[in-house]
Amino acid sequence: MPSRKIVATELAHVLRQISHPDRIRLLLKLQAGDQTVNELGDLLEISPTRVSQHLGVLRAVALVETETRGRQRVYRLAQPDLALWLIDGIDFIAHRLSRATPVDIAEAKHMWRAEAVEHAI
Repeated sequence: MPSRKIVATELAHVLRQISHPDRIRLLLKLQAGDQTVNELGDLLEISPTRVSQHLGVLRAVALVETETRGRQRVYRLAQPDLALWLIDGIDFIAHRLSRATPVDIAEAKHMWRAEAVEHAI
């Protein structure tokens, strides 16, 4: 029984760190491959400072890894399947998305999955 409690506590901690719209969008954007802070900021229309702060949180729970290339630091998902897991998770909350229509939900899922497929190729 203690092992389940430990695992549940750790899972809750990681889910709390993911639970920000910008962090979810960052994770989904990183499925396309390695990106710099500035690239992510431009793609998501978030300031580089905010991107860095969010990436720091995600690095602290080992969801994102970094690599230095020359003078740039690039970020990537530590476990690329995480993005697909998040996309699949939309089905579990679709009934709660009052501001999003079924078309909005389907379109978002399609776009995020297409980015995952592009990266896999």
